[in-house]
This record gives sequence, C-alpha cells and structure tokens, in this order.
Amino acid sequence: MRNCSFPKKIRVKKESEFNLIIKDGYKKVGESIILFRLRSPDEGQKFGIKISRGMKGAVKRNKIKRIIRETLRKNKERFDPNEKVVVLVKSPTKVMNRKVHTQEIDFDRLKEELENLIYPERGRRVN
Repeated sequence: MRNCSFPKKIRVKKESEFNLIIKDGYKKVGESIILFRLRSPDEGQKFGIKISRGMKGAVKRNKIKRIIRETLRKNKERFDPNEKVVVLVKSPTKVMNRKVHTQEIDFDRLKEELENLIYPERGRRVN
C-alpha cells in the first residue's frame, strides 16, 4: 500500500522558496493553472500551492487547495524524487464554470486540467 499522506515536511512553505521555484523552474501553462517544476539536487520532493485572495471566499479557496493536494499526492511518483513543484492558480474568472455563467467553480475541470499538466500524454495537450 502506498503512502497516502501529504506531510508538512514535503510542503513548500517559505515565500523565498516559492519565488525561487517560480523564477527558475520549468513552467507548464494551463487555462486556469500554472505548474512550475524545479529539480534540486539534495532536498527531496516538495510541493506548494499558491492561490490568490482575489478568489473570494475562504471555503472555495480551501476546497481548490484540497483538490490540488489530493491530485499531487496521488501522482507523487510522476515527479522526480528531488523535484520541487508549485501549482499557481490563476485569476478567479479562469476557474469559474463558463457553461453555466455562474460564480460556481468547476472543480472537476480544475482537477482534470492539473492531471493534464502532470500527464501531458493523456487527453489534449496543454502548453
């Protein structure tokens, strides 16, 4: 049985660390998510999530973070053991459900988009 936790020791916490990964990392851009990846020789896997407070409502922001954490946790083996990863959620309007034109967030589409960034060979290619 594989490890299903997301402990604090593998989380990117410092703003300086986020900035380093964003500045020097490889970037993959989706419609509402940007995935940054940076290999570091010694520190092991680390994951970070940045989401703007422009996304009104802490409940929505936290649900987005939970979905992203779950997706990263389930796909940890897809990343290099010494890789740091930051997921940056773009502006709130990019995450909203366009079909219904409401303020509701399409969580399934968000999860699918992140999986397409992690697995570019699945589904349509996202640059």
